[in-house]
Amino acid sequence: MIFIVSRQIDLLPFKVRKAQIKDNSFVLHQMKPKFEKHKFETGSIPAPFEPLICTAGNLVQMKDLCVSFHGKPILETINWTIKKGEFWHLLGPNGSGKSTLLSLITGDNTKGYGQDLYLFGIKKGSGENIWDIKKKIGYFSTAVTDLFQKNDSVEQMVLSGFFDTIGLYTQPTISQKKIVSQWLELLHLDHLKNTPFKMLSTGQQRLALIVRAILKHPPLLILDEAVEGLDDENTAMVARLITLLSQQTNMAILYVSHRIEPNITPAAIYELTPTTKGSIGTIKKLDSV
Repeated sequence: MIFIVSRQIDLLPFKVRKAQIKDNSFVLHQMKPKFEKHKFETGSIPAPFEPLICTAGNLVQMKDLCVSFHGKPILETINWTIKKGEFWHLLGPNGSGKSTLLSLITGDNTKGYGQDLYLFGIKKGSGENIWDIKKKIGYFSTAVTDLFQKNDSVEQMVLSGFFDTIGLYTQPTISQKKIVSQWLELLHLDHLKNTPFKMLSTGQQRLALIVRAILKHPPLLILDEAVEGLDDENTAMVARLITLLSQQTNMAILYVSHRIEPNITPAAIYELTPTTKGSIGTIKKLDSV
């Protein structure tokens, strides 16, 4: 029996012989007993080109929110408030309603109408502009990777974040290009700026896409399964970037996954637990790191 995994945490306990493949060589190397975290330099997050202004103290506010589809309950009595600058982990198993909850936060889900749901201080269904809501949210999911399959360079792909487009169709300013250069230098990707984005490693793509989502320092950043499919080294790189964002910006961060990630340290967890009446949510405050 041969088990192939990306993370040492996923190794099964009864495996006896362990080996590691490096650099696509398909040569087996002895695996170290314990993974050594990559040592990152502490850098400064580049300032935004034009800061997005949000006067609401509560970015998201849900009270007794319930969602069902075709008679099947999905979410039951959800009470949750996300404030400026907070760092949350939305936790729950597959099928617990995490994606449904995210679609309510981004304004895409029509189930938010008629409920006690406020997005950036505006009640859902009170004539809000969904595009104004989306402008206040930086969003990353692994599905975004598939949208950039042309020959856009890394620099072009990241620059497109200023214009919320898939591909760069507007001439960026010198200041915008300077900010992107600062980001790429911070992440040690500056030497790859002219390389086609699709040629990067999965970990490098992940870093570049997160930067694209945060160029404008949105009030709320959603990171949906940001380390899914990554190996230990690339997971540590992404975790380091998330840590810098939480330490050096005023963005509220919502990290979404189905399990606890040791390298990522939110201030609180909102955990969804499935029941026959729909998933219920519980809040667990963590010690500040």
